[in-house]
Amino acid sequence: MGKRNKWRKSMVLALALAGGLLFNTVQPIEAHAEETSQQMIDKKAKIDAEVKKLDKELEQLQQDIDAKVKVFNQVQADIKEVDAGIVETEKRIEQRSTILSERMAAYQAQDNTVGVYLSVVLEAKSFADLMDRVVAVKTLMDADQELVNQQEADKAKLEQQKATLDEKQKELQKQFQELQQKESEMEVKKAENQAKSLALKAQIATKKEEERLEAERKAAEEEAARLRALQSARPVVNVNNNNSTNNNGNKNNSGSKPQPIVVGSGAGTASSGDAISTAKQFLGRAYVWGGSNPTTGFDCSGLVQWSYKQAGVSLPRTASQQYLATKRISASEARVGDLVFFSYGSGVAHVGIYLGNNTMIDAQNKGVVIESLDWWNQYLVGFGRIQ
Repeated sequence: MGKRNKWRKSMVLALALAGGLLFNTVQPIEAHAEETSQQMIDKKAKIDAEVKKLDKELEQLQQDIDAKVKVFNQVQADIKEVDAGIVETEKRIEQRSTILSERMAAYQAQDNTVGVYLSVVLEAKSFADLMDRVVAVKTLMDADQELVNQQEADKAKLEQQKATLDEKQKELQKQFQELQQKESEMEVKKAENQAKSLALKAQIATKKEEERLEAERKAAEEEAARLRALQSARPVVNVNNNNSTNNNGNKNNSGSKPQPIVVGSGAGTASSGDAISTAKQFLGRAYVWGGSNPTTGFDCSGLVQWSYKQAGVSLPRTASQQYLATKRISASEARVGDLVFFSYGSGVAHVGIYLGNNTMIDAQNKGVVIESLDWWNQYLVGFGRIQ
């Protein structure tokens, strides 16, 4: 019995010690779990705030662009108003010129203008008739002079209107370039912020979600890197076989005058022909910032994307993305349907569809037009072939 009691006491003591050890072990684990959970909550709140901050940056950039769009649209409206004024002034000048020409022809049929009026006065039959004729002659002479004065005033006004129109068109071109530049910057910022946002979200994701977010982050970072490199390269104009540029965007023949660009005119493909036919349907349509279909109207890359979409070819939305999505070719290799890209200082900001014979169709500040590359060559980055 003594041994059995001792064994029981030993077992109780052992169990008590085990219970104490277990209690001491479990308590810290539970405390640690609670601490980790709170840390995760705090971390998620912090990450959510960072993601929101990234979104706010994009919102601010978009607000800046929207403000510029309003200015651009107002200048477009101003140009339309000035154009209408010019039409009216020219119409008045033309009508008045017809009247003055007829008067001049009548006067030239006589010896002189004074003789015509003098004969009218001398034919008076009485003093009262004489006074009536003098008043009538003076009225006619004043009317003739008024016509001449009005004509001169309208001609001066027309010159002023044309000068105003020229200023407005230059202002519109400047706004057009600034808008496209802003879009190029926005694309870089979007890609960069998307990559940052995905990296932040991956820190609080499950293992399965983390793998997906990581893959998306890598893709976003690659896109951001490509766009950033394109933005910082500052492409130089007049890219051709004789006057090429190096990877830093510096002219290889520094100090020499730009050589004339020799542009090819090879035949296009069936799809490029369909795309060009689609684009030509919108000739004369006004330029609409951010427009990408016939309902909204078109900007430059929107016209290119829509036209090729109708031909069964998928292209990205922006000019810089379309540049990255096409194969680089020299100007002399260009053929109908290739895309031609332009920059106003950094990054690719404008795009058109090459038509051959040194011409392209594009949506620019004056709307959808077919135009020569001669003026645009000062901003030329290069040509891209859709693969």
